[in-house]
Amino acid sequence: LLIRSQALYPVELQAHLVLILYFMTKNINLIVKPEENNIRVDAFINKRQSMISRTRIKNLILKEKLKLNDQIIKNPSKKVLSGDTIFLEIPKPKEASLKAYDFKLNIVFEDDDLLVINKPAGIIMHPGAGNYDNTIVNALMHYNKNTLSTIGDELRPGIVHRLDKDTTGLLIAARNINSFTFLTRALQERNINRYYIAYVHGVLMKNGVINQPISRHKTDRKKMSVNIDGKEAITNYEVIKNYKNSSKLKLKLHTGRTHQIRVHMQYEGYPLIGDQTYGFRKSNNINIAEEAKNFPRQALHAEILELRHPVKKIFLEIKSNLPDDLNELEKIIDNEK
Repeated sequence: LLIRSQALYPVELQAHLVLILYFMTKNINLIVKPEENNIRVDAFINKRQSMISRTRIKNLILKEKLKLNDQIIKNPSKKVLSGDTIFLEIPKPKEASLKAYDFKLNIVFEDDDLLVINKPAGIIMHPGAGNYDNTIVNALMHYNKNTLSTIGDELRPGIVHRLDKDTTGLLIAARNINSFTFLTRALQERNINRYYIAYVHGVLMKNGVINQPISRHKTDRKKMSVNIDGKEAITNYEVIKNYKNSSKLKLKLHTGRTHQIRVHMQYEGYPLIGDQTYGFRKSNNINIAEEAKNFPRQALHAEILELRHPVKKIFLEIKSNLPDDLNELEKIIDNEK
């Protein structure tokens, strides 16, 4: 493969292929430097070997593939100390047997390096428990499986970031390793701006910033929650319009925690209309029209992406219109008496 790549690919991409092949087949041996003292072991490894995602590192640790000073460690949050020796076993990647899904993708931007998709509600991002076939990843495989990048054994080829099943709007998929590496790093370094539109219960009178850490809920593992021990999570929100009993917001993500906007707005006391997980229960006495009260999904749309092109380095601003169901919701709440 490496010999073939010399004839087919530019030098920069050859380098990425070498790195990826190395990390897919070679174990990792590291020694902690004094300036790296007291860092979580999963974060330490990811910092040194950024081609391997922190999620994959964490999963390998949980599978007892990590030795710290020759002792097996199963805790990804274990702190490393100066002089510690780290050994992480990298198993041979499993073959991904993704099935193509004949689903019409709404492509709003496309070139040889990336795709930007306007995702509808009701479809999940990638294969998982209960649904291995009818996902965005499977649809991408059907659209053009030969230009998607796959790293390690994760069944998420080309996926740079995610949207919840019932959130609509823009998401990015890389079409080659070079683009994937550039875009995932840009996302980590907060060089990709993501703006959302949301409709929430309650009337907000001013703009604000929510800076509250988020982690897995302590009792309901399917949910997230604000937790002092969680990961940093920052959301800006701007009030676009107030209605009688609700508000339309424009939000900017500075971090990308799972369910971040939904959790933050619930924490502030203004949950998203229609949110079945973090919103008001239907039995609650909410002062809002019945059609809005029974809205079947969280009223959230990823409206704008701002990023540098991974190869051309030009600035891209990509926008999407609100879907029909959110336009109808706005009419309903705008007409409340």
